[in-house]
Amino acid sequence: MVEGQLEEQVTALAQDIIEEARALEYDANTVPASGNDSEVPVVIPDGFSTLGSGSGENSRSGFNDFDDFDGWSDTITVNGIDYLVSCEVVYVETTDYQTYTTLSSGKSTLKKLTVSVSNDFLKLNESEEKKVYSFSFIRSYYAD
Repeated sequence: MVEGQLEEQVTALAQDIIEEARALEYDANTVPASGNDSEVPVVIPDGFSTLGSGSGENSRSGFNDFDDFDGWSDTITVNGIDYLVSCEVVYVETTDYQTYTTLSSGKSTLKKLTVSVSNDFLKLNESEEKKVYSFSFIRSYYAD
């Protein structure tokens, strides 16, 4: 495979993860306890959970909310080529919806998922260092 084809696969993998995360509830505290209606925390955003997967949510198939992807990583093999995929989710804030700042503490109604993908064949500037491709998506509690 040539570099362009590998980069297409990198992009496709990141998009798959982002779309999968987008389809889940915003937060563990908004996952329906039963039925189809989402729960609403009493206090927003302080009623949201801490980031990361909960008990029993050890793999993608067990994830039930957006930030369960925080800290998740795996090697995904496509057409015999291994891709290292890792994710980070952080609470962010903005004043203009063009620039976002990561919150050092506290919670917000915005979460940013960053998916990083690399493989052994894509190198940085013809060196031996792996090139890491990062893709980000901002999720709002108020807009699904």
